Amino acid sequence: LVYSRFLIDCAVFLSLNDMGKHLPEYEEIPVELELKPEIKEEYDKIESQYRSIMSSDRKLATKLMSKFLSLLTTYPDQPYNADAISIGENFEIKPKDLSTFEELHEKDTAVLELVDKKAANGEKVLIYTSWVKIDTQDKLKKILEDKGYRVAVLEQKVKPEKREEWVEKRTEEGLDVLITNPSLVETGLDLNAFTTLIFYNIGYNLFTFRQASRRSWRINQTADRIEVYMLYYKGVMQARAIRLMATKLAAATLVEGNFSDEGLAAMSDCCDMTSELAKALTKGIQGEVEDIAALYK
Repeated sequence: LVYSRFLIDCAVFLSLNDMGKHLPEYEEIPVELELKPEIKEEYDKIESQYRSIMSSDRKLATKLMSKFLSLLTTYPDQPYNADAISIGENFEIKPKDLSTFEELHEKDTAVLELVDKKAANGEKVLIYTSWVKIDTQDKLKKILEDKGYRVAVLEQKVKPEKREEWVEKRTEEGLDVLITNPSLVETGLDLNAFTTLIFYNIGYNLFTFRQASRRSWRINQTADRIEVYMLYYKGVMQARAIRLMATKLAAATLVEGNFSDEGLAAMSDCCDMTSELAKALTKGIQGEVEDIAALYK
């Protein structure tokens, strides 16, 4: 019985070791970008207005928190056609329209450069957009198609059980770039055709991020390397969000006994993860971004 158990343990070990050998290299690459000065100025104005409300009327600030968080998160990606936020009966905050659908910004340029580079190397690219209420998916599809790429957008109307087949069909037809919300592919799908993944923006759900970021990092992946890029603007809510995700990831990997100081986890500012995890459980995780690029290095 002991000998049989020993043989089983050896078989399991060899199997796991063999699995590890077949997994490709995997790297998460945060990319910090600069907002145009006029957009950053308007963003700072909106944030300042909310801070003022917090100082003067906590009850109203709590009521408006969701709307402000949504606005502050998405405005850098779409600084036009933003919904106004009503403050009482006779006053509202209406962000300035400082761009158009046709104008390219730093994230759009970064995406184009990455797609050009990867396509030249014969690779396909998967782009995640977490905020589907803004026009990012349509904009990316247009600018990529204008450059001659074959692009498809996987939407929620495609049934979960049909999504992998849907993607495979378009890949066979010569698809270069797939655009989708990460929540639509977070479980059950192998997307091995796409060796570069780009988070155009990132949500707050750690499970969704971890699952979506590994759709191509599979045992049956034949490519040597998978790269995951996370784009965000410096000094705004997006930077705080990605820092929060980094902290949550570092805490999760600590609990799992598999702590990593690379990729997204490297952006966590936790020095003593045990105490920080305790703080997170009792007070919530808060973080300000000083210099994420330096922390990442």
